[in-house]
Amino acid sequence: MKAVKLVCLTGALTLALGTVAGCSESTSSSGGTTAPAATSGNDSKAATTEVTLMTWESQAMNDKIMASMKKFEEQNPGITVKLLPAPLQDYGIKINEMMAAKKAPDIFMTGNDMTLQNGAKGLLYDWSAKAGLDQEFMNGFYPGVVDSWKSNNKLYGLPGLLNTYGVFYNKKLFKDAGLPEPKRGWTYDEFFDAMAKLTSNKGGIQQYGYYGRPDAFNVSLYSVSAGGAPFTDSIVNPTKVEVSPQFIEGVKRYQKAIADKSMIPPTFDQANVMASFKDGKVAMTMQGQWVADDLIRNAPNLEWGYAPQPVVKTQSEIYDAVGWCSPATIKNPDAVWKVLKYLDSSMYQEVLPSTPVAPAAYKSATGAYFDTLKKAGHTDLAEGIDYILKSPNIQPVRFLTTWSGKANPFIDAVWNNVLSGKAGEAELKDMADKVNKVIASSK
Repeated sequence: MKAVKLVCLTGALTLALGTVAGCSESTSSSGGTTAPAATSGNDSKAATTEVTLMTWESQAMNDKIMASMKKFEEQNPGITVKLLPAPLQDYGIKINEMMAAKKAPDIFMTGNDMTLQNGAKGLLYDWSAKAGLDQEFMNGFYPGVVDSWKSNNKLYGLPGLLNTYGVFYNKKLFKDAGLPEPKRGWTYDEFFDAMAKLTSNKGGIQQYGYYGRPDAFNVSLYSVSAGGAPFTDSIVNPTKVEVSPQFIEGVKRYQKAIADKSMIPPTFDQANVMASFKDGKVAMTMQGQWVADDLIRNAPNLEWGYAPQPVVKTQSEIYDAVGWCSPATIKNPDAVWKVLKYLDSSMYQEVLPSTPVAPAAYKSATGAYFDTLKKAGHTDLAEGIDYILKSPNIQPVRFLTTWSGKANPFIDAVWNNVLSGKAGEAELKDMADKVNKVIASSK
């Protein structure tokens, strides 16, 4: 599981909770109210605000989330949290339809891309004012991770879980090849050398040293680490893309590795890579950290390790996130903000130990995740992910913009040919020119 998912709202959200006196009402944060009920004497009961929540998680995960939310309700009398059922498919389309109809849940899970696109359309609530008054809470996130939820000085949501990307490797195959195991701070020289030495063709069966397909954003890490410009100059509002000399250098190193058959060709079908990795047949593969949960549960006898991205000179990493947003139409932002804060902090701290799939964006909540990995014998993974999240340079995994659909085809048209050596610097610069024209036309 890479992250979390959400549910649908099919009608007005109201909930009558018990007997109230006079004109007290039970209200939903999305604006619905129930008629007041008559009471005798001077007894009174405060209005209860219902905050509706949608996730895209499994039923088992949702059960754990809501068990934690019961504790929130005990700590916050007057606020109840109701989980709504999620659409089984076309989630993004349906949540947009719900927002247009003003029937979206008060809080729903989403990704970076969808957040910024819907925020630009004015569909999401801006949490900037609340965040500005709650700096102690906001300072609890890993440095920089909230930035990708902001655009035009507006905060459209909060990150919940982060996806990081590094190298999973087979310890036995490294030992058999006489190679030291990768570790934090290992270099691209060591990376490419290991690829070559882990490659074999015994009995006509090609075993590549590295199973991974770098895209332009991966190569950007090499460029920045070598002192060059990133492929794109901003995670949220890029103003240009650039193919620097260091970017070209990185491309050439990957081209050589592919030509030498120490790395898979760009058209290689990677659908079964993790199955082969669990069988002990893959030496190195680039993956998101979420595959560790499957390895821990289903490959208990496999000796594997994890290392962050290699470096040329300085550290540079990529990550993406899923998190929580609210529609612009919410009526009780105070109550919703309290739920958001609890979800990111206390809820993840309680839930992640039983489902260790991703680090929380909130540092104190991630401690429970790291402890679970360490207890499973994978301190290298816990420390590696923590190292990634503390990187002084974080870059995007992809464009997080409304114009990405126009720009990506220009990259896709040449990228496989570039990696395979059939295209080179001229084609890359032409690609960059075309993407920059898309960016210019979008302003």
